[in-house]
Amino acid sequence: MKPDLSQALVVATVTQSADLEALAQPGAAVPACDVLEYRLDDLLAHEASAAASISTARLPVLVTARRPQEGGANALDDAARLALYRRHLAAAALVDTETASLASAAFAGFPEEVRAAGAVLVGSFHDFERFPGRTILAETVARAHELGAEVAKIAVVVGTMSELFALVDIVESTVAAGRRVSAMGMGPLGRLSRLVLAKAGSCLNYGYLQTPNAPGQWSAEQLRRRLGEI
Repeated sequence: MKPDLSQALVVATVTQSADLEALAQPGAAVPACDVLEYRLDDLLAHEASAAASISTARLPVLVTARRPQEGGANALDDAARLALYRRHLAAAALVDTETASLASAAFAGFPEEVRAAGAVLVGSFHDFERFPGRTILAETVARAHELGAEVAKIAVVVGTMSELFALVDIVESTVAAGRRVSAMGMGPLGRLSRLVLAKAGSCLNYGYLQTPNAPGQWSAEQLRRRLGEI
């Protein structure tokens, strides 16, 4: 079940056992989103339940095993993360790993593995402390695509309107060049950024299922409703 990346999709993050329990409730409604992201690093202690949830998901599934340097849980090394990905790759429509990981020797050949499984590779970059600047972020987006990602994702702190406008420019320039990008702000202008950037062309736009896992998030339901209103 592949999502249509030509439009702005809402991604709901699944990060805790309570999320898995809510999804498994008999008669539970389909979540108000377009994609479910299972954060495998957060769900390590509940991996069997996560696998069952992934296998019965009624929406496209995105799997992520985040590296510790960019907010990953459980201090997983590259070998542990790759093993996690490989255990769940067959059921995934999308796979997210960091651009820095894609550039490492450990992940050599990983883009080919993802493509062979029929999934879309997302190459991501996160800075939870600052806005690195337009030049660095534009180079990071280009690098993700060079390393085999079909979608380049950037998530950074946005504290001023000029920083938000710089992200809008990156998104619009990337889309005009015929490439996919996902961009979002965290912090003071995080919520505003997720609306503006989705309208600018960000294809994957993240909210939470029940509990925020990044500063400046909407719930997926709220985000989808707001985007439908503007």
